[in-house]
Amino acid sequence: MDFGIIKKELVCTVKDPAIKSVKLYLVQLLKLDRTERKEYMVCAENTLGLGVGDYVLVIKGSPCRQLEGNKEMPIDNAISAKVDSIFIEERYKFLLNQV
Repeated sequence: MDFGIIKKELVCTVKDPAIKSVKLYLVQLLKLDRTERKEYMVCAENTLGLGVGDYVLVIKGSPCRQLEGNKEMPIDNAISAKVDSIFIEERYKFLLNQV
């Protein structure tokens, strides 16, 4: 799993029927202190109702198809959870997505 932030929603007017109802997001990967890495992933999200600005956990490869509703989808990257807080040790203690 990787930690990241949703940066952009990808708008695709033509998609394979297997992913027609799935939202696709550009996720920038982050370090634990929330600084940006130079890596991005395109990730599928179809059941969590997330959007731009949300901190997320992303998974890669065949485990993506074990998420609810993804079994028949041809995807390699998926968002599996929204991250609300991080506490590993005092220097990695954050409450995320606060309004």
